[in-house]
Amino acid sequence: MPSLPDPRRLTAIWQLCLPWLAAAVGILPFLLLSTCAYPAADDWYMAADTMEKGFLQANVDYYMHTTGRFFTSAFLFMHPMLLSFGAFKCYSLALVIGLVGCTRWAVGSWFPAASSTWKWTASLTLVITFLWGMATPAQGFYWGTGSAGYTQSALFSLAIAGLFGRRSLDITWRPHPAVLVLASLLAIAATGCTEVAMALLLLHVVAWNALYFWINRRISRPLAVLLLATLLGTTLVVLSPGNALRSAVYSNGINHVLPAAVALALKLGIKQVLLWLLFVPFALLSLVAIIAWPADAPVSRQRGWEFVLLAISLMACTIFGAYFLGTWCMGASIPMRGVNLVLLFFIIDWLVLLAGLVALLRTTTVDLPRPGLIVSLGLVCVLLASLGSTPNNIKTAWRDLLSGDAARYSTELTKRHELLRSTLEQDVLVPPIKSRPKTLFFNDLTPDPTNWRNTGCARFFHKRSIALTPPSSKP
Repeated sequence: MPSLPDPRRLTAIWQLCLPWLAAAVGILPFLLLSTCAYPAADDWYMAADTMEKGFLQANVDYYMHTTGRFFTSAFLFMHPMLLSFGAFKCYSLALVIGLVGCTRWAVGSWFPAASSTWKWTASLTLVITFLWGMATPAQGFYWGTGSAGYTQSALFSLAIAGLFGRRSLDITWRPHPAVLVLASLLAIAATGCTEVAMALLLLHVVAWNALYFWINRRISRPLAVLLLATLLGTTLVVLSPGNALRSAVYSNGINHVLPAAVALALKLGIKQVLLWLLFVPFALLSLVAIIAWPADAPVSRQRGWEFVLLAISLMACTIFGAYFLGTWCMGASIPMRGVNLVLLFFIIDWLVLLAGLVALLRTTTVDLPRPGLIVSLGLVCVLLASLGSTPNNIKTAWRDLLSGDAARYSTELTKRHELLRSTLEQDVLVPPIKSRPKTLFFNDLTPDPTNWRNTGCARFFHKRSIALTPPSSKP
């Protein structure tokens, strides 16, 4: 009679395969969609400014007359599309890969003693939770201006966490000077991406310094240097003369009215938190973290309470602070690409909360279930069922791919760009994009040749004007 398979061996094989199964389901479609990405909106005029003014003058004008986002402007004035549209696709692909890589780096650095399988499982779970709940993947990965301002700053923040890691809370830690310089440059770059990134990074670096001081009763020199670098970047953003000019564009009854701005920020923030906490991956992430938290990462009961209080404070400040920036400056919510960034920091703060809760539970008589084959199979089944039955970005990305919408979108834009490059006409009409995959499409040109999107595109292709074909007037 044949012997039954060893359950421990089956569990080990399953745990080894699980991260890559999760990556195939939750991350692969976003990688594949990168092959269909194209520039849009601001991308055109940013690239055109470099072509007409040169890199240095374009940056000076942008800082003086538009905004203090010095790193975003520097990157976009070296836009990948200036090389080719293929380079832009590679850039979109690099963002998705960078998200996975930087998350894995940060997780490995904060849980150095955990197994490689655990680190990959945790990292991919975080990435899939983020992808599932993103407000807009199109603006996060496949639009140059949105990704440069928000997604890149997220990657820089994760890279800083990876460079310093858990050892940064150790009183004996002394980083290599190159590590400290690189982390400082990343902090300056992240603050120069967008005001939301600036505020969130500054908040978390201050909290990082405060936690170290609370634990060790002394100031950490490396963390203090990181804070100074973040403040330097913040100062460069805030002092931009272009901020006042840009802010003057917005005029309503809320912006720069403190009570109204605070009330709207609270309303928007509470609504957003409830939405995030109710989607399935967040609940599964919490459950997996509680039952599979590494046993070799012990935290005392007192430290557990400290983590809980710190996490609640950070989450409240992250949500309210980000939305207050929008309501105070614009009298409206921050853009959806900004919500993407807030979600990432919220997930990080949530993990700090879970670390505290796990520490408190482990100091009680509560017996936590341990991860095993049956438990993990059950969680996977719940996740797959939710993937197919609830609205989410992963399902949408697969639909865009498998329905052919993404390929048709790419074909339509390829034909448009070939026409604009080949025609000798200076005033060109192009047909509107018919296939608009939700994961990729941000916006299109308009029938008005004087619209800013149209003029930017016209300058890039060296045309006098470009407009969409007017709608048919057939009865």
